[in-house]
Amino acid sequence: MEKTKYTFRHFFIVDGQKKEIDPLKEPKVSNQCKLLWANLTTGKEHVLVEEENQYELPH
Repeated sequence: MEKTKYTFRHFFIVDGQKKEIDPLKEPKVSNQCKLLWANLTTGKEHVLVEEENQYELPH
C-alpha cells in the first residue's frame, strides 16, 4: 500500500487577516500542538519532556 502524503499549514488570524505561521518557531503554539505535528510528520511517536529532564546525547 502506498503511503498517503499530507501537507499541513498553520494560520493565525491577526487584525482580521489570515497569517501563515511555522508552528515550530511560534511561541504561542502550545507544546501539545508541536507534539502532534512531530508525530504526524515523522510517523513516529514522540513524548514531551520537561526541560530539567533533558540530557545531551553522546557523540
